[in-house]
Amino acid sequence: MYALALRLYQLLRPEDAFFSRRHRSQVQLYRLLSLLGPVLLLVHGAAHRAAAPSHYDLLWFRLVLAGGLLLLFSTSLVSASVRRRYVEASWGVLYLVMAWTVTLAALNQFSGEYSLSVLFVYALFGGIVILGADSMAPVLSFLATGFVLLGAGVWAAPARETSPLVLGSGMADVALFEAVAHWWGLSMRNSLKTQRDELRRSRDQQRQMIEQLPMEMAVFDTEARFQYVNERAVGDPAVREQLIGLTNEGYCRRHDLDVALGRRRDESIREVVETKSINRLRETIETDEGPRHYLRIHVPITDPDGTVRKVVGGGLDITERKERERDLRARQEKIEALYEATKQLLRAGSQEEVSDRIHWVLKEVFDYPFAHTGFLEDGLIVPERTEAASGLSLPMPEARPPQENMVAGQALRSGEAVVSETIQSLADSIDYGDLRSAASVPIGGHGAIVVGKADETTYRQFNLHLLELLGGYAALVLDRLRREAALRDAKEAAEEASRLKSTMLANMSHEIRTPLTSIIGFSETIEEEADLLEATPADANPSTLSRFAHLIGKNGRRLLDTLDGVLNLSRLEAGQMDLAAERVPLEELAKGLVDELHPQAEEAGVHCEVEKTPRPVLPGGGRRRGRGGGHRHWDGRGHRRARLRAVSTGLGGPQPRVRGHRARACGHQTGHRENERGH
Repeated sequence: MYALALRLYQLLRPEDAFFSRRHRSQVQLYRLLSLLGPVLLLVHGAAHRAAAPSHYDLLWFRLVLAGGLLLLFSTSLVSASVRRRYVEASWGVLYLVMAWTVTLAALNQFSGEYSLSVLFVYALFGGIVILGADSMAPVLSFLATGFVLLGAGVWAAPARETSPLVLGSGMADVALFEAVAHWWGLSMRNSLKTQRDELRRSRDQQRQMIEQLPMEMAVFDTEARFQYVNERAVGDPAVREQLIGLTNEGYCRRHDLDVALGRRRDESIREVVETKSINRLRETIETDEGPRHYLRIHVPITDPDGTVRKVVGGGLDITERKERERDLRARQEKIEALYEATKQLLRAGSQEEVSDRIHWVLKEVFDYPFAHTGFLEDGLIVPERTEAASGLSLPMPEARPPQENMVAGQALRSGEAVVSETIQSLADSIDYGDLRSAASVPIGGHGAIVVGKADETTYRQFNLHLLELLGGYAALVLDRLRREAALRDAKEAAEEASRLKSTMLANMSHEIRTPLTSIIGFSETIEEEADLLEATPADANPSTLSRFAHLIGKNGRRLLDTLDGVLNLSRLEAGQMDLAAERVPLEELAKGLVDELHPQAEEAGVHCEVEKTPRPVLPGGGRRRGRGGGHRHWDGRGHRRARLRAVSTGLGGPQPRVRGHRARACGHQTGHRENERGH
């Protein structure tokens, strides 16, 4: 019954948009009074007739007033303007009924019943006016009008059974009480309105703040039912409206979503209510774009006594953070792998090994399906190694100059990473196979590393930095290898110079010892001849003394030439001497050598002679070249001989290579001898 009455009362509430909430409630109440008013008028009249049948009371006028109230109600059902002025129109009826009540009291000489009716209607209608008044003016106006009507009735009444003073004081008490009550009510209403406005502003500000938060927000009651959802969480206003009053599980069931997911959220909210502590829940939801990761945070809102009244839930899409964490881990792994691989790279011992280590790093650290290394040789980028993933093709490129438009040439020229997101944009004649995009980094000035993919795409800057770092390490290794090769060449040159110096010293020892030996030998012979000349002048040979003196002078000059040669060699090494090509009298030199060694040869029993060839040896690059003069020696036993041969290679030609071993002639070393076994 109560529910039916409440439902009927709700039907009296107007739904016009121009009404405020309070005005809507006022019209609803006044409509109800319009329906109750006719009943009260008729019942009140019947009660008066039953109590005093002789009193004057017109039934038809009561029916007119009741009909007016019903007409006002009926008109409000169809007219918006009547609904807009319904409260004021009802006040007019109240004024009319108040005037009719005072008139009946005056006609019935203010008898006790009618005087009481005047006081009752005055108090009741004053209260009704208060219910529809938003200021003091309507209430004071009605209360003052009641006094005026009472005064007019008292003046017009032929007799008065009730004292006007008593009746007036009673109305004054009612007026004072209702005026003060209405004033206090207005004050309280204004205070409440101010607080309500402040609360509304605060709530609106909080809602705006919640709406502006970069996260999904919702408010739940202690039973995990939605009370508020922000736009970021649910963009559709209709869906947000449907959510209110539902739990997560209920919403998921209604929309055929993951019920288990909704149940986990509700359990987390209820756990927050029980424990009064913040709870965090991680979720992964599969979408058309792939898995999305969320972090749900449930925070309890408590009263001062610690009772949980609400739970605020927040949702953060942490997919990008997860991806950043994954990328960070991948970067860390790449850096660690590159660090370990660099140790192996720095120990490489050849260019080929450097290329192998680079490709190993590209395979272990990066995921590029294409990899290539090329090194600069004789002005061309020569391919060293080219690899492609299984099922993909990449022909081995040809050696090309770095000036061409290929990515390796661009990287080598610019000295930094070069990316070609579309390999066709290079517009060259190279067959790239399945390669569609490429990036290249230089290996210092030694070559380039090229990586590629089978689709047109971009390359992460971090990976390019790592590739540049790899190229820098490879360049350091190649620089080291080149320095080591240069040091080895320098060492070999120094060793060769040392060997040549040792040879020179050996030859110089021969060139010094031989003339000195000849000088000593000839001087001893001269001394013997001199002694013989003194002892037996007839047996002495003066020509022999002259010849030996000549040989002593000749060997002295030869010794001087040797010392000059050493000094000239020092000047030549210091770059202070220029060489000039001159003719060499090889035959004379050979004859002079035989003459020098003649005494020692005779003493050793060796016969020395000079053979002249028919073709002369011409230095300086002449056309006629052949064997020069030479000598033979026998050891007295026959069937064995040694020949010394001089050959001109021309000015600037390669040094002659003499095969065989050194032979002794006349007890002294000779250079560049060829030993032959003969008859």
